[in-house]
Order: sequence, then structure tokens, then C-alpha cells
Amino acid sequence: MKIVISHDIDHLSVREHIFKDLIIPKYIFWSIVELARRKINFETFLIKLGMLGKKNGWNNLDELLKFDKQHGVNPTFFVGVRNGKGLSYSLAQAQRAIKAIRDYGFDVGLHGIAFNNFERMKQESEIFRALSGLKEFGVRMHYLRLAPQTLNMLDQLGYIFDSSILSSGSIAQGYRINRMVEFPFHIMDGAILGPKVSYGLCEAKAITERLLNKAEAEKKDYVGILFHQRYFGPDFPHYRAWYIWLINHCKERGYKFANYRQLMDKG
Repeated sequence: MKIVISHDIDHLSVREHIFKDLIIPKYIFWSIVELARRKINFETFLIKLGMLGKKNGWNNLDELLKFDKQHGVNPTFFVGVRNGKGLSYSLAQAQRAIKAIRDYGFDVGLHGIAFNNFERMKQESEIFRALSGLKEFGVRMHYLRLAPQTLNMLDQLGYIFDSSILSSGSIAQGYRINRMVEFPFHIMDGAILGPKVSYGLCEAKAITERLLNKAEAEKKDYVGILFHQRYFGPDFPHYRAWYIWLINHCKERGYKFANYRQLMDKG
């Protein structure tokens, strides 16, 4: 069985959010909630607050690129080129991130904002193509937002694949939408470790283990896992610990890491 790791880039710095959105107030609020619920200790709470003053706080891209390379992970990153829903970094920041990802030999696709307006979706595709230098690439919608016509429009725009459907129950596998392949994914970091759920690190590992066991028993070709690069830092110790455990655990079980393009090549 193959493990398909992907990383959505929602944030590249703390400063990009100042006077632009509510991400920083929400971050502080949920940090207080997690402290009150004892999901984090006071030391982690202070680290979270301290991260707000760091120039590269919430970035973690270089650290994650190095970790994935050292551990044989072949991830797909998704980078945005339009602001919206708390995604506020600039095109210059996006271009630097894309270059860093490609310099490591990893695949990169668009993290789409527009999902129900064809012209806006087309503009994002064209901007990403210009920034990345890629002729063909995939997409994942920010916040997994989909309208009834979204997937067909993505196909019309020439995306080679989409991965905007979270399918943790049935562990759905890839299927074609005309020329485009839809690759559902199955585990998302925030769904098992986020501040709105009661799970801790042990429970998150157990949930992951059960899904991997189920996928293996059902002879699934792949399991797709989303880990946001923002969480690979000291202010999100449970997320980071879970991801490091996940990669090592998958290696111990003999799984192979693949990206979405490699799944397409097989098909």
C-alpha cells in the first residue's frame, strides 16, 4: 500500500495577517481554549504567544522540506496565489515557496480559493502556471470548498488531478472526471488534533492506526494524508509529534511513499 502525503500552505508568516484578517485573534482564542481544556500545557501556551513576535513564525517550510527529504517522503505541496479565507500571503511569498519546494524535487500544485466562478478560477490557474513554470499540475481547494460544478470546471481548466474530497469513512480511491483524476484523501491533521476535537496525541495515533489497518485489510491502493506545514513547529508540538510518528510508523509497516503524479502514472 502507498502513502500519499500532501501539505497545504495556508500561512507563510504571522505578519502577513496583520490588519488583513482575523487569523491572529482566532489563534490566540483557540490557544486559550486549548489551555483551559488541558490540551496544551502552560509552556506550550507561552511558546504559542511568543511565536507571534517571530519573523518566520508559522513558516516551517524549510524544516519540513528537509525532514521529508531525509525520510524518503515524496509529498505534494499546494500553494495559493489569491487571498481569501485566511490565506493572506503575497505572490512574492508564494513564488519563493514554490521555488523552494521544486528545488527539493517535490511536486507542487495550486491551493485554490475561487471555487464557483470560472473566470476567477481560470485566473488563479494562469497565475500559478506563470509562477511555477509548470505546464500541468493538480489542485486542492482551500478549506476543501466545492460547489456542484467545481470539479467539472477544474477539469475544463486542464488540471490533471484534484484532491479536495476528504473520505475518512469509505477510504475512497481515485476516479476520473473526464480528463482529470479525483484523488480523495483520508486523514487530515486538524480533524484529529484540532482545538475543536477532544482527541489528544494518543487518540490521534489510534485513529490513524485504525484507518491504516482498515485500508490494508480492504486492499486499498493508497491512503492520502494531509499535514499543514504550519504545524511543523514548536507551537504545535502534538501535530509535529504525530507527523513524525506517522512517517516512521508507515516506514516500519513497509508502506511506500508516492505522490499524486506517481499514482496517475501507475493508472
